[in-house]
Amino acid sequence: MLIKVYLQVCDDKMTIRYVDATHPEACHDSLIWNTSQLRVSMEEDYLRGTRNVWLLSDAGYPLEPWLLTPHRSAGEGSTESKFNEVHARARNVVERTNGVLKNRWRCVLGARELHYAPKKAAKIINVCCALHNICISYRCDDTPFISNAPPQPENFEHLQSEESEPNSSYLNEAKRIRANIGNSLL
Repeated sequence: MLIKVYLQVCDDKMTIRYVDATHPEACHDSLIWNTSQLRVSMEEDYLRGTRNVWLLSDAGYPLEPWLLTPHRSAGEGSTESKFNEVHARARNVVERTNGVLKNRWRCVLGARELHYAPKKAAKIINVCCALHNICISYRCDDTPFISNAPPQPENFEHLQSEESEPNSSYLNEAKRIRANIGNSLL
């Protein structure tokens, strides 16, 4: 069995703060998110009144009050476009973290899929993430993949899926939050 997809959250120092590698075979990112303990925890915090904590994700995930995604089809020069540019710059650390992780631990590269039972493959991914964090903590210099290229805004139309539709009770609030942040960037 192969583990191809896992959910990972990292901070601005490239430390992996959460990983869920429990989904065997290929499945959509939003399915992993919607069934993750992290999503449950973020929603519970939101319902308890936490309104100033957000995760950033790509458009393959649902827009929720605690999970901010880029605008789809943002017009050039618009507030939405500016939000997407800043969002892409902030998310760049995720791409760098993935690159460093995969260069450090080549077994997690897509071309080198883990040919183990799902539980064992998940443990391998978890250990690679833990060892990555140790390397970050001790400032190991074996990080050949750190791109300084500016992130490019993406075309997100291809990422739409039924699984990425947010809970309708949260959609308007999430849109309001994203718009407020976008307006503050002007």
